Amino acid sequence: MNILHISPYVPSLHTNHAGGVCMGKQVEALRKKHNVFVLSFITMPLEEKLVKEEYDTNNSYFIRISNKDRIKQGLLHLNKPLMFSARTSKEFKRKFLEIIEEKQIDAIHCEYTAMAQYIWVKEKYPNIMFNIVEHDVTRQSFYRKANDSTGLKKLFWKWQLNLATKWEKEYCSKANHVIAVNSKDERLLHEYYGLNNVELMNPYYGVDFDELSNKQVDKIKKSICFIGQMGREENHLAAMRLIQIIQSLNRDDVKLTIIGAHPNEELLKQECDNIHITGFVDSIEDEILKNEIAVFPLTLGAGIKLKVLLACGLGLPVITTDIGAEGIDEDGSTLILAQTDEQIKNEILNLIDNPNKIKLKSNESKEFVQKYFSWNKTVELFDRLYEVRK
Repeated sequence: MNILHISPYVPSLHTNHAGGVCMGKQVEALRKKHNVFVLSFITMPLEEKLVKEEYDTNNSYFIRISNKDRIKQGLLHLNKPLMFSARTSKEFKRKFLEIIEEKQIDAIHCEYTAMAQYIWVKEKYPNIMFNIVEHDVTRQSFYRKANDSTGLKKLFWKWQLNLATKWEKEYCSKANHVIAVNSKDERLLHEYYGLNNVELMNPYYGVDFDELSNKQVDKIKKSICFIGQMGREENHLAAMRLIQIIQSLNRDDVKLTIIGAHPNEELLKQECDNIHITGFVDSIEDEILKNEIAVFPLTLGAGIKLKVLLACGLGLPVITTDIGAEGIDEDGSTLILAQTDEQIKNEILNLIDNPNKIKLKSNESKEFVQKYFSWNKTVELFDRLYEVRK
């Protein structure tokens, strides 16, 4: 089958955010059995580098957009959420139609709701399959932003929420299949929009157990980590919250590492003897494996948190909030759930001085992820959705 993969960011197993890694794994899996063409946007220098190293220009095409471009499109398309209008592009549209014609595309594999705006292509090509991967339910994310804001910000996010709800419903209703990355989002898509065409995939969270089985990394004693793309508000707020919690322990022997690209000045200023801010790292797995525990005191965000899955898959006991556990382990059978600063602090203390408990939870974490989040289940789903048409 000829499949066109469209996305808002460059798909790559080597990019610096979980969504891009998951998309990269999907492209890799689809290419094993199909002719896959990639059309995406380049938004930062790292993506330029990835495109040069990983993509063949005969079957991959990339549109460069700047912050200025995104602002311009937002002003020109006020009838859509800014998250969607940022990927509205005449150049993308032209290349999109050109590829469909020249490569005789059978199916569109669309990543994120923002890219689903190109579903109008089904009006021009009624027989083309259009599948949308909902990395998170946009309505839920915007609802939380509106709920957690005040004043003019609240009005802004309510406006964006109404627009997102309208367009997300329209796009998903027209799709052949909507693919959710966790059971909670699958349920929300049915509750919000009455969708019955929702499939469930396991996202790729960045762990290849075959490669990691022989890897030995020395653990730093009494060490804690937080992982995330630090340019995102929800990650910055959670990291700052965790730093305050660690400082309240008044323990020089407890070490905290904040792992992730694009930390801002406020976060960088927290660097001290027992708090380390890494910025971008070449191997996030190696950096995580140095630590004994992962803590994610998240208060914002929607959908499955791949960083939580990544830490679990690497065998770290994970302490997180209800938001961090969404779509993974909402009952806390394996994750350690804590909501308030005091609860998180107590759970850290319960683990940090108990090596036997850390070892037990470590094994439990790995077994949990291997059992419930195997990538093979996603490969089986793709085989079913993109079976060769008779």
